[in-house]
Amino acid sequence: MQTDASVTRPPVLLNLPVFALSHLGRVARGATRTAFAHEGLSSRAHFVLLCLHKYGELSQRDLSDRIAMDRSDLVKLIDGLEQSGHLQRRPDPNDRRRHALSISPLGVEALGRGERILHQATDEVLARLSPDERIALHRLVLRALGADIDADADRDGTATSTPTSTG
Repeated sequence: MQTDASVTRPPVLLNLPVFALSHLGRVARGATRTAFAHEGLSSRAHFVLLCLHKYGELSQRDLSDRIAMDRSDLVKLIDGLEQSGHLQRRPDPNDRRRHALSISPLGVEALGRGERILHQATDEVLARLSPDERIALHRLVLRALGADIDADADRDGTATSTPTSTG
């Protein structure tokens, strides 16, 4: 069976920037999913833990908004992370209807493994690019997304992004 990365796409489609970017996204998601699966983790779980580590305690709603994940999907993910001991969920003392989420020490350990996994997946997906080309690509993607951050400013993922347009 051929993987999405091993199939040659027709030039007539690859000449369309949106198609090429979409295809690169599929390849990146596949490489990331495979790399995380070998460790019993997921990229979505990593993104949750990363936000909780950077921003501290968050409500489920705030977290959902930050990572652009459907709230019902996020609840399932949070349930698994809570059961595995990677995060803690408790009632919000200021609003009984809400839950406050925080990363646990076990979650911080998993975050370290996840960072290594993401670096490996990035190296695999962008293997044909030089380090300077990778930085340039990242900067261009951020600009196209309207993200008001410097791609070099915060390599540990702690920079904040402020979209300049919606879409």
